[in-house]
Amino acid sequence: MDDNLVSLSKLQSDIQSMKFLSVFLKHEQRDQLKKMEDQVKDMILQATSFNDRFSPYGWCAYDSMSSSLIRNANVAFEQGGSAEAEQVLINYYKSDVREITHWIKNSSEAFAVRYDLLKKFFEDHFAERYHASIPLGLIIIDGAVNDFTKRQGFFAEGTTVDAWDCLVGCSDGLTKLKSIFTKNRTKTNTEAITLPYRNGILHGRDLNYANEYVACKCVALMFAVADWMKMKSSESDRKAKYEKSITHVPIKEILAKSEENKQIQKEIASWEKKVVTVGKDIPANGTQENYEEYPYIAAVIEMLSAWKNKNYGKLSSYLQKMFPGNISCGKRAGECRKFFENKILKTFELVEIEERACALSKVAVKVSWTDKGKEKEAILTFGCVYKGIDGCVGLPWRNDGEWILNPWDIRGLYL
Repeated sequence: MDDNLVSLSKLQSDIQSMKFLSVFLKHEQRDQLKKMEDQVKDMILQATSFNDRFSPYGWCAYDSMSSSLIRNANVAFEQGGSAEAEQVLINYYKSDVREITHWIKNSSEAFAVRYDLLKKFFEDHFAERYHASIPLGLIIIDGAVNDFTKRQGFFAEGTTVDAWDCLVGCSDGLTKLKSIFTKNRTKTNTEAITLPYRNGILHGRDLNYANEYVACKCVALMFAVADWMKMKSSESDRKAKYEKSITHVPIKEILAKSEENKQIQKEIASWEKKVVTVGKDIPANGTQENYEEYPYIAAVIEMLSAWKNKNYGKLSSYLQKMFPGNISCGKRAGECRKFFENKILKTFELVEIEERACALSKVAVKVSWTDKGKEKEAILTFGCVYKGIDGCVGLPWRNDGEWILNPWDIRGLYL
């Protein structure tokens, strides 16, 4: 295991300590302990195997990276080698990643201020205009890191991109990619490259750079850098929590949490999806009271009401994901005011509802507004996620959280 994964190492140690006392545990608790041990082992194995196998090719595991993507790439490597495994990653970063590109903008102020460039970068990327997207991606990353460190860019010689207790900060993580991507390219090269060599591309030495390998690695690098910024920003708080946690043995808490997780799984398994038809089950443009049976829809209606009433504090609360996550509530409300104050909402009409999971639903709504006298209309699509008090996804029926709206497709607001 990488020495940087401190929390996982401690959890493994706690589990081993508890195994010595397993004779005093109930059979069911011993099964839970074994299952937990296997899960932790597999998590570490998948992540470290991924970095061992793919960092030389320009990929690294980062903390928000899909665990299924990591596993699928590892399976492909074991069954078909590096070429087949890289294709798994390329397919993901060419298409599936489209749904979460807003994570980059929301990860930090350094990326948020570059939103216009980010939009152009992803537009070019998904249109396979790699000759344009790749240099722009490298420029965005370098500038964002320069703002974040307040010293120098990602590719500068003195920049360190380590972070405590996280995947992206591992020895085979972002630091290794930086050393690969900043290699000197002193001769003009007309052969195709598969790694985003910053100096060769931006200094005009690597001429044949515009391909899906280099492009997708730029996208993956951007997500890894965004994760690094978040983990670096929270480093002090995470260390403090860790130091507090090691002052006492948490095994009882771990097993209690395991019991709670079992109950949660039962509750989730008993949840049944509702098919909701606009105009039949619910009105297309009612008031909050019309959607009491569908609180995630009510959240969208409340958001629209806040927009119409120019209540930017409440509006920014529902649309947290539109703004950087590391700013205060007051500053977020201010940013929300700047964005919406000239957009005067006129009408709305729900057009599609889809319950995808107990804590996740899709709501599409057609809205019309005026912007400095100009009439505008668009369909906005939101992912409604129930967020618990601990910041994680919660269970709506427990009433211990709130519905947050993820802006899945709100491009119309920017036109």
